Amino acid sequence: MFQKLKKFLTKTQQTQISEISQPYIPHQEELTFESLWDDYEKRTWQGSHKETLSNSSNIRLENWIGSIDQSGYTREKCLQSLINNRVSGDENRILLRLSDWVPQVQAIARAWVIAHFHTLTLKEIKANQRLILYLSRKEKLKDDDSIHEIKRDLLARTRAMNPRQFFEFIPMFRRFLFSLSLAHDEHLRPWILKDPEPFNRLLLLSQFEFSEINENEKIHFRKDKSNFVRRRFIYSLLKSGVIPDKEELIQLALHPSRSLRELGQFHLKSSYSSDAYTMYLSMNGDEFFYISDYARAEDTEHFLEGIHSQSINTQYNCLRALIRTAPERLKELEISTLLSQNRKFRATLLPLLPSLLSVEEIMALRSIFENSSPQGSVSFFNLLVKKSFWIFVDEGLTALLSNPEPELRKSIIKTIRGKLSIYETLPLQLRESINTKVSRLYENNPKRNEQIAAHIRFILKTE
Repeated sequence: MFQKLKKFLTKTQQTQISEISQPYIPHQEELTFESLWDDYEKRTWQGSHKETLSNSSNIRLENWIGSIDQSGYTREKCLQSLINNRVSGDENRILLRLSDWVPQVQAIARAWVIAHFHTLTLKEIKANQRLILYLSRKEKLKDDDSIHEIKRDLLARTRAMNPRQFFEFIPMFRRFLFSLSLAHDEHLRPWILKDPEPFNRLLLLSQFEFSEINENEKIHFRKDKSNFVRRRFIYSLLKSGVIPDKEELIQLALHPSRSLRELGQFHLKSSYSSDAYTMYLSMNGDEFFYISDYARAEDTEHFLEGIHSQSINTQYNCLRALIRTAPERLKELEISTLLSQNRKFRATLLPLLPSLLSVEEIMALRSIFENSSPQGSVSFFNLLVKKSFWIFVDEGLTALLSNPEPELRKSIIKTIRGKLSIYETLPLQLRESINTKVSRLYENNPKRNEQIAAHIRFILKTE
């Protein structure tokens, strides 16, 4: 069919169709040992490595590339060559062929692993951690003798390791080894709570009933530096039917983490009929301002006071409470200072600003947004459009004329095009400003700006 169409096409069109109809054959220079190392899904087309090269390092690379060729014959030949001439690093490609879809190729890799995996150095094991994890998750390898050998050898190695050597593995690989150990003799269990990764420490709670957690482990969980881990421990404790004693719940209710405080507050009330709110009122400093968790209207003055605290957490907690009880009183605060604090403050305040502030007051905050983060300009324009679409268009055009970052340009254009209805009067002076800027934008780069200029002119006509 292509031959019939060919006579009606230009040479350029013929070339383009020919390129599309042919499979992509990667050039050898695109593939390196480094680029292939952690890429387990790449395939090469037969013939992409046919030339035999005289340089020995290139012959080795050719075998690496050939070991992932679409041809099973080529994969088998190159895999066998890697095994016969193996140097450190080649185990990466040999191990990968355990997941091969051709049984003969897979069998060669399996035989090598069973006979030689135990000879790999610890350095080579560490270099292949991600690959071993990848293979261990393969459903078709779940009961394969090669995976059983890898797991057996890894467990044997961990028994001879010291903590320093063990914790040099990446977190997910440590988790894998912990799980292997817990399924056998639990010899790694004493190290779990020393793991710097919180999700690894949670293995004890996810794989054992609470009654199987020993007292030393419970002490560690109660003192864990991760709020997430401590929260999960309390949930496990409660799920097992054990109510923490009152003193422990009071300590929770005084924790800087709101989620832990709320746990303490709830169970103090339900189990001991003790009101944490009353306790906070009797305290001083930051602990007094935990009354913000209850957000009661009668405490509005206290919330305003807390927003001027030296503690960022107290400021944030009181700001949230003030928004719930008396949002109109935000006008009494230095909004620009609060916006400058951090992302959480900005996310909390943003939804309220269009109703609280005038256009002029919002425009005055522009530099605060632009200096806050790489996406600050986008955030500012997202706020401005909620206050006034036409001022957004005028300011957006000014930004487009200055050749902004692609993300900002895309955001402005998308917002303008996405506006379905406008219920805002367009003042004459603003109309003239927009018309002038649209013309300049089009003249600066007709090809790039034609569509957005035409769209803005259209919506101007409908006004």
